[in-house]
Amino acid sequence: MTIPATAFDPPLTACPLCGSTAIAAHDHDYRGARIARCRACGVRFMNPQYTDAYLAEYYATYIQEELESPERKARRLAHKTANVAALERFMAPGRFFSIGCGDGLELQVAKARGWQVEGYDVDPVTTARVAKKVGATVYTGDLFALPLECGAYDCVYLDQVLEHPKNPGDYLRLCHRLLRPGGVLYIGVPNIASAASTFKSALGKAGLKKRRGKHYDTFHHLFYYAPSTLPRLLESRYGFRVERVMGDPKPRAKPSVIGRAWDAVVRRVPMLDSSFAVIARPVKGASK
Repeated sequence: MTIPATAFDPPLTACPLCGSTAIAAHDHDYRGARIARCRACGVRFMNPQYTDAYLAEYYATYIQEELESPERKARRLAHKTANVAALERFMAPGRFFSIGCGDGLELQVAKARGWQVEGYDVDPVTTARVAKKVGATVYTGDLFALPLECGAYDCVYLDQVLEHPKNPGDYLRLCHRLLRPGGVLYIGVPNIASAASTFKSALGKAGLKKRRGKHYDTFHHLFYYAPSTLPRLLESRYGFRVERVMGDPKPRAKPSVIGRAWDAVVRRVPMLDSSFAVIARPVKGASK
């Protein structure tokens, strides 16, 4: 299924994250989406990217809670709980703002653990339902025009979010403004440099994969990060000090001693997992 040309904006001529014009073609997928790589910061991204109209239509039906099985929701609950517990090693519960809170599961988890929660997402129908269910303020609309209190949040949380927007740099600058001194930024993203993704990319370029580039998930992912690129950008360009980079293993249906031991290894070696997480703190006066 080829993507129609009308779904795309004009090609980008500079990296949206570092501003460098040293960008080059890197790969493409079976749908015709093209992936570029910034030679300066190493981030990969779709180029050209989708139009705002295409993305608005896609995300209008993105969250469908009624189709989720109880088993999958239970696994997601365990995953969110593990992630919030991980960030609590760096920050005691306080004010928690989730950007891209989806169906509100992470808000429920954080609230149950003592955080004062707020959230944001793009769909007004879903956010209204989540606000009522969680008993919290959940914003929608233009994220950058919201009446948010700068320097007031103990944690800003973006789990599987930063790969989606066309302007991820604006999100990172906003996070820096919202966090209080000593607060923590939690980012979880797919890992384009995982062993599995690296192998799939090699197979695709060698013509040995039927659906080349499927792992880019170009239906809605626009940016592709690695443990070697995102932390460096956070420190060099966006005014953060990275505290930890870790793998993000998914909960197992039937945990075992061996399984738990392997997950502990994955936490320490991000290349072994399909997602990774970064925990960082804002550096005073360093936002750009």
